[in-house]
Amino acid sequence: MTVRDEPAALRASVLRAAAELFARNGFPEVTIRAIAARAGTSPALVMKVAGSKEELFHRTATISAPTLPDAPASGLGAALVEELVDRQRRGDLEHLGRALMLRVNAPDPEAVRAKFLRGYVDPLAERLEGPDARLRAELAVAALTGLATVLRFFESPELLADLDGVAQAYGPIVQRLLDGA
Repeated sequence: MTVRDEPAALRASVLRAAAELFARNGFPEVTIRAIAARAGTSPALVMKVAGSKEELFHRTATISAPTLPDAPASGLGAALVEELVDRQRRGDLEHLGRALMLRVNAPDPEAVRAKFLRGYVDPLAERLEGPDARLRAELAVAALTGLATVLRFFESPELLADLDGVAQAYGPIVQRLLDGA
């Protein structure tokens, strides 16, 4: 049985192909034809099982923040930076960079912004105690997004050459933002 013979398998293949292409290339650069080629089907079947390009984007361009590390409040900044650095070492998907790409290229940037805040800032703000928890969470996420962008998109050679040093230097910076110091 081929993907074309099984509607659920075809739908899954199309959604997976769209998610990968939108994450890598952004909304404007992705075509239904490219999604179809990656899914191993025709553009007409893509439209039939998944709808328009914009519908596909909204269905597949998810922002899924990793779970916050199980670290004490006093070590959360270092733990967040270490996780980001570990993703870079492994070559894993960089969630913050992906969220940035999705927002820049989204047909509905406001929806992506709202998903980003719900996925990244809200859980972190809930974890913090004291005044201005939301502001401190936004500042820390901003710092992490900057680091993720420089590592992943700009491939800063000095930083990539010393990821341990990056974690040591940047962890306390993020911690100060979380603490409000």
